[in-house]
Amino acid sequence: MKKRILTGLALILVLLSAGFFVYQKLTKPDLGPKTTKLYQHGFRLLEEQIGTYIKEHYTGIEKIEFSPIYVTGDDGSSMLNAEVVPIVYDSHGNKAIFGGSYKNFQHPAYGIIGSLRLDFDYDLKESIELNTDSGEFVSVVFGKPLPRKAFRTFIDSIDENFQTLIEEGKLKGVEKSDLGSPSAEVIYNIELKKGVLLSDTE
Repeated sequence: MKKRILTGLALILVLLSAGFFVYQKLTKPDLGPKTTKLYQHGFRLLEEQIGTYIKEHYTGIEKIEFSPIYVTGDDGSSMLNAEVVPIVYDSHGNKAIFGGSYKNFQHPAYGIIGSLRLDFDYDLKESIELNTDSGEFVSVVFGKPLPRKAFRTFIDSIDENFQTLIEEGKLKGVEKSDLGSPSAEVIYNIELKKGVLLSDTE
């Protein structure tokens, strides 16, 4: 009887381990530790750039957080596409996720295409660059303050998405203003996930 119980417990442990392995394989991108860290560092800085822009240019914002970083493409590639979107809470308790389509217009997510460049230099050190107002990319370093050039004074796609979310009634009391929302909380998210980023604006 005791032997059966031990065998049963061992079988359960094997099944749980196998299930966890399959879950990890299906949901987590296999980038390797160095590349994973590069993605996390780069997206943390991109989220800071976006979060700061929203906080400084929109009133009525209570909290800004970010979706996980969704990675698409073959695990065999050295650099995969990855995207993230902000999630905004207004002072009335409403939550709105950016991105998605509205009246046949596709709002973008933010990531390696257009907003962020990630690579390793010749010394295998992280190379992270953020897009600027001029359309040029500026080098940034994880763990250091963003350089002045990296702070945005306009991000048209963010403004258009805000307009859509306000028109849809998903955000209330939110307006573009240089008064901003200085007390808004910003919560960063560097979790990596496999798959395509979905938004509730669709």
